[in-house]
Amino acid sequence: MTSPAHQTRRSTTAPLLTVALIGAIAFAGYSWLQTETVLAAQDVRLKKVDETLEKMLGEITRMRLEQTSEGQGPTALLEKLKVYAPLTADARTTEPDFQNARRELKAIVLAFESCGNDAWKPVTSRLREADAKADFDEIKWLMEIAIRLDAKAGKQIAKEVLQGHRLPYPRLRWWAADLLLSHDKPLAGQLLRQILMTESSRGVNLDRAQVAGIKAPSQAAYATTGFNNFVQRYIRSEDSKLEETLTLLLTRIEHDAITVQECIKELGERKTQSALASIKKVYDNPPLEQQNPLFLNICVNAVDKIEGSASVAWLEEKLKTAPTDAVANVIQNVLDKHK
Repeated sequence: MTSPAHQTRRSTTAPLLTVALIGAIAFAGYSWLQTETVLAAQDVRLKKVDETLEKMLGEITRMRLEQTSEGQGPTALLEKLKVYAPLTADARTTEPDFQNARRELKAIVLAFESCGNDAWKPVTSRLREADAKADFDEIKWLMEIAIRLDAKAGKQIAKEVLQGHRLPYPRLRWWAADLLLSHDKPLAGQLLRQILMTESSRGVNLDRAQVAGIKAPSQAAYATTGFNNFVQRYIRSEDSKLEETLTLLLTRIEHDAITVQECIKELGERKTQSALASIKKVYDNPPLEQQNPLFLNICVNAVDKIEGSASVAWLEEKLKTAPTDAVANVIQNVLDKHK
């Protein structure tokens, strides 16, 4: 039998242990909060140090570039930009010169940032003067610089270019999309969705643009070839309505085969069930009624990815009417996989 004294010690020890445990937990929590506070403060200080070093590097870079220019500040940097930008796109540029030009262009961007607000007017003035085709490579860097100088105003410039209202040229529209994807992906997705819903390689559908309340792009901005580039960039935007939009494009006869097949490939990768019927219909009625083996094989593979073994009956039916051996072989390979 346990003695009364032993019971008393147990009854006294238990509360003491509880109090000690609570104290230890409280101390640990306090220590953790203190550590988090210290780390947060260190992060702030390090960020300030990085910003200071970045500004110093920008100033030093600007001074270096000015030493080899006739002018100073943004004017001198614009002169350098005109020289080096074309070198990165000229096929005759040797690899060492290409790499050197890339380094100098990155240095020029950094130097422009160090100029701050003083650079905004010269940069935007040059953008207004530039020719969309002849100065394409220079404009690319000017747009990047504009966003770095003033994010909001710079993105507005990129938006207007992407919409085809400013510096109208298809290649610049694609570059503007790339720029916005880097700096504001949701905005890029929204604008690219509008383009896909109102335009095609044939130009703009004025009725759809009017219904959407969108100003039609300049005719010089029409992507009569390479419209699929808009689809590729739209996919990268990860827009919330991506699958719905790509599926809708399959039902519109104005789109060219390359644009449609880009949609089909992505819908297949995403296993979009709602697109299945449209993909099968497009297989039977491809754009311009052209029995392109590559296009048809993309349809076959997409159906397989979406439907799996349930696609066997459809595949067997299409095997009987395959227009070429290349298509028949792909269908047979898929069927063999499901045996």
